[in-house]
Amino acid sequence: MGLLPASLVFIERDWLSSNHLVAREPGADKAGVVVDTGYSTRSALTVALIDRALGGARLERIVNTHTHSDHIGGNAALAARHGCHILIPAGARQTVDDWDEDCLLLAPLGQVCERFDVGGTFAAGDRIEIGGLDWQAIGSPGHDDDSLVLFEPRHRLLLSADALWENGFGILFPDFFDEPAFEHQAETLARIAALDIALVLPGHGPMFSDVAGALDRARRRLGYFRAQPQRHARSTLKVVLSFLLLDRRTLALGELEKEFARLALVDRINARYFGAAPARLATAIRDELIGAGAARIDGDALVPVV
Repeated sequence: MGLLPASLVFIERDWLSSNHLVAREPGADKAGVVVDTGYSTRSALTVALIDRALGGARLERIVNTHTHSDHIGGNAALAARHGCHILIPAGARQTVDDWDEDCLLLAPLGQVCERFDVGGTFAAGDRIEIGGLDWQAIGSPGHDDDSLVLFEPRHRLLLSADALWENGFGILFPDFFDEPAFEHQAETLARIAALDIALVLPGHGPMFSDVAGALDRARRRLGYFRAQPQRHARSTLKVVLSFLLLDRRTLALGELEKEFARLALVDRINARYFGAAPARLATAIRDELIGAGAARIDGDALVPVV
């Protein structure tokens, strides 16, 4: 696997908080940049990790690849500490300015995020300097209609956010709001395939260099979901419950049905694809998580396996 340039530090987190790319900018004050900032309830850890990576430098800019809660959750805390400038994709500007919790998928998923002020935007075709390197912004709809990936051609680096992981990609949320998410994801994978990439820095999971293998796995997964959209819906429900567990760390079995059923996106998916009684659906998704080794029952509570 190729090495990152000396100006860059990749911090791998987990499935609750996004990974971070931290960069030291050239110049006398050695200001820093971070791409994506994790989830709000872990913002203290995010601040500590990024401060350590900066080695005493001031954080000048935050760049967000998209505006899901696990990528923007540390924005407010970092801005409060460093007074940094926050850049988000141009398509999400109005939603963030209005702090529309439905469009941000906060309310529908029962997630939280501290509000922050947008300093500017960037769009597909723009170039952004990060770590003294020239990165190209490329549209990557599918997981999020407004998301952008960043490509650095000199070192052949792709910051892929949730458009491509080593084994898949992020949930295609727009599909549940009648957007052509499967088609958009296919277009995004085609754009990535056209790039000369040596190393991928994903939004979750480790860095990887087998780009062809990752694209093949992603295309097969996409084809599977397109052929059987109920499978995508069920996978989404498992991700929603898993995220809730990772955040809460424990969920009383007696509260599971109520907590799961109150989520508007769960209700939307259930009505569209399953039509199941809420208790039956919650139990089925719980059991699938347990069967997959992602959760276990501890006494009278469901807890994540991490």
